[in-house]
Order: sequence, then C-alpha cells, then structure tokens
Amino acid sequence: MEKAKNAAVLAVFLAFLFGVAFLFAVLPDSALSFAERRRLAQRPGLSAGAVLDGSFMDDLEAYLLDQFPGRDGWRALNAALRLGLLRRLDSGGIYLIGDAVFKLEYPLKEGQVRAAAEKIAEVYGMYLSGMKVCWSIVPDRNYFAAEQSGRPALDYDRLLQLMKEGVPAELSYVDLFGELSEDDYFRTDPHWRQDRVLKIAQKLADAMGADAALTEEDFTAHELSPFYGAYWGQSALPVAPDTLVYLESGYTRSATVESADRPGEVLPVYTVERFSGMDGYDVFLDGAASVLTITCETAPTDRELVIFRDSNASSLAPLLLGAYAKITLVDLRYIRADMVGNYVDFAHQDVLFLYGVPVLNSGGILK
Repeated sequence: MEKAKNAAVLAVFLAFLFGVAFLFAVLPDSALSFAERRRLAQRPGLSAGAVLDGSFMDDLEAYLLDQFPGRDGWRALNAALRLGLLRRLDSGGIYLIGDAVFKLEYPLKEGQVRAAAEKIAEVYGMYLSGMKVCWSIVPDRNYFAAEQSGRPALDYDRLLQLMKEGVPAELSYVDLFGELSEDDYFRTDPHWRQDRVLKIAQKLADAMGADAALTEEDFTAHELSPFYGAYWGQSALPVAPDTLVYLESGYTRSATVESADRPGEVLPVYTVERFSGMDGYDVFLDGAASVLTITCETAPTDRELVIFRDSNASSLAPLLLGAYAKITLVDLRYIRADMVGNYVDFAHQDVLFLYGVPVLNSGGILK
C-alpha cells in the first residue's frame, strides 16, 4: 500500500513537471501583461559572460516566473488564498474593501517627501520668483480607508508638515483633503474620477484668482466601459470593472493638445481610441508626456496656467479650459527641471504644483 501511494505521488509530480515543461515548449511567450500593465521577461540569451556574472540565472528566473503557463490563474489562486483562507490584511500590498481595490502606501518616506519639496523649491527659484504660484496635494485612496480598516496608514499630518517646511512660504497651499471622499476615485484605479472633481477644478481656479464659474451644465458626460484600472489587474481577483466618464464641453472640443515628445503632432483633449489600450486612463490627454500644451482659442479669457503635475492632472486640466486659454502641463518624472525652460516661456502665467501622495512619497523620481 505504501509503495502504491509513493508511486502515485511520484507519477503526479512527474506529470506536473513534464506537463509544465511541455507547455513551456509549445506555448508562445507573451510580450505584455495587460492585467499587470507591464512588459514580461523574455527568454534570455545564453553566453559565457552572462553565465559567469550570474545575470543569466537572474534573467532565466524572471523569464520562468513571467511566462509560467496559466500564470494569471495561479496569481488569482494565490491572492484568494491570502485574502480569503488565510485572512491576510493584504496580498502584496493590495487589499479589498467590498468591491473596491486598494494598494497600500506605507510607510512614510520622509527623505523622499523632503526631496519632493526641495524640487518644488528648486523650480520656484529657477523660473517662478515673483509669479503667483499655488501648490496642492491629491490624497491617495488609503487616506479614506487604510487606518479605518485596520491596515497600516501614512501619517498624513507629518507628510503635510514636511512639505510645508520645504516648500517656499511664497507659494500658497490649497487644501484638497477635506474636499474629497473615497467615492471621488475609481474602485479599481488610483486616479480620481473626472466626473467627480469639477469642485476641485473650481477651488483651484478660485485660489489662483481665475474668474470662472465651472458648472456641470457646461459639460456633457460620456461613458466608456468596462474600465479595468491599474489595481484591477494587480489584485488578480474577479473584481467588477469601473466605468470611465469623460466630460466634454465647447472648450474641450475646440482645444488642441501638443506634446514636446512628439513635435508637430496635434491631438484632441480626449483620445477615445486609447481606451482599449494598455491603460484606459490614457483617454485623457493621450497619456503620459514630459510637456503638454493645451490651447483653446474659444476660451473666454487670455489667462495661461502652468501645472507641474502627475497623472491626476490629465483629467483635471480639461475642466479648467473655461478659466484658461492655454494650459501647459510639466511632468518632472520625464524631464529635468533645468530643461523645462527650453519648452516653457515663464512670464505672466498662473502656476500650480499638483502632486498625489504616492509621488511625494517617492519624491526622488522628480528630476
């Protein structure tokens, strides 16, 4: 009986081992993971140098993990076991509350926050002295859920204190924490929902002295679904997708977008065909770019605005076209501060620094 049992175990093990090897041999490698929004490791080249320095084994391990047959199913099983059976508070930093997916932002990295504040001070000293400049923080969704659900939470008061210590006193702080709630964000994505932040656009316009009344009646809402946010794929669980809503107005329809990364190409404010790509949020201003300029010749004003930003501003900026004829967006994750002057002529614009908590907590990524 014992021999039969051992033989059965060995047979199952060998069947699994050779079955996986067979699948590795016959299945084509995938280049991208749309669920995880990243490129997958490819089969490494074999060379004496790579073997000797150990890089071949590292690359091979990454390749085997990324191309493992049925990988998404194993990821889903692992997450379900961790969060369900084992009752873990998170799985790889991802956690669920009801049908909403969150990603932990913890711990507070004080050095990184100081670096972000120093970068703002550097840009101010380099280009903006004497100009009207505001700065604001977009809270991440953990602000509304992590501590309340018993999970590790940032000290947001300390983060704000560090920022105020490092940002020059000449800049005006605009507090958004009390203006937002969890419902203002997607359930499966870190970004706020454009259809919920018109109030934020109005508050920022007021803080910068722009004479504009940004009302819902000026916009037509268009829905795109299903929207699989960044956290949807990272959770590896069968969470219901979101619906992405973008707000169109006479100003957004007449506006054009130009990117310093693609000279000569003119884009619309909303690139709807990007919705079916790797990241549906790229509908807004066609995705990430170092410097973008939105020009609206039908705007009721000649005011101009420069936003130093992360991706939250991609959906916010179109709402401000009723207050500004030209909006320039600068993303210091993709361009060095000392290069910005090659693309932006700073003179009489309003200026806003708008960053989410995750970027400030990784402030060293700002160049």
